[in-house]
Amino acid sequence: MTTETYSMMDIAPTVSAALQLPAPAQAKGRPIQAVAKSMAGKSRVAILALDAFGLFAWNLWKGEMPYLQSLHAQHSIILRSVMPSVTPVNFATMVTGTDQAGHGIKARTDSFACETLFDVVRRTGNKSAGIGIDDYTGTALLGRHADICGNAGEGSDDTVADKIIEIAEGDAPMFLIAQLGRVDDVFHRFGPSSREVVPMLRDTDGRARRLVERLGPLGYGVIILADHGQHDAEPGEAGSLKGNHGTESPEDCLVPCTWM
Repeated sequence: MTTETYSMMDIAPTVSAALQLPAPAQAKGRPIQAVAKSMAGKSRVAILALDAFGLFAWNLWKGEMPYLQSLHAQHSIILRSVMPSVTPVNFATMVTGTDQAGHGIKARTDSFACETLFDVVRRTGNKSAGIGIDDYTGTALLGRHADICGNAGEGSDDTVADKIIEIAEGDAPMFLIAQLGRVDDVFHRFGPSSREVVPMLRDTDGRARRLVERLGPLGYGVIILADHGQHDAEPGEAGSLKGNHGTESPEDCLVPCTWM
């Protein structure tokens, strides 16, 4: 993997550049040229966020994920989460290009204090979608502010994948962002370095292949990243949870990113 590290604040400007749209007004980041250039000519962009799948876990388990390995062999960078390294804050950063002080999101029930990619796309007469499990950030924050809320109910990441494909084929939003939230759940339960997470990661790898192979022919450039990482919790640190995040540590803040 390349050692080039970019900020999570660079994602929104990168999506805007790929779609030849202005960045959200308060964006502090800049377009990642390697991503924007390889997506030139795409009419749509999809962000697939594997919640909590940080560089720490990737380096441990990438041998179990051959499809994502094949993508990273072609295009690979590292992103640094903004603080605090938690889900609503960093998903908000992905769609605004600014940090928590700029977008104002602390919890998934908050409202944005600045312009978003949803607003930018809406001004062109096109639509956007936020997709995820019921009452997770993908629906409760992103879906609430996007034109299309893709609520996959209380199911698995497979049901989220089904909803992504359903919306992409039926509504063809210009911008789509999806939270695959069960990755985070499993890491919290077992800890990111436990072999007990491997079956979930193998399923995630197959799911990523399925999504890319379905979204690509629909005209989507696909970015696969995470909102933050996780570290193995110390005894007593997080109650019964064995994985935790929220700190400035590399385990919590550095995440892999690839794209098609």
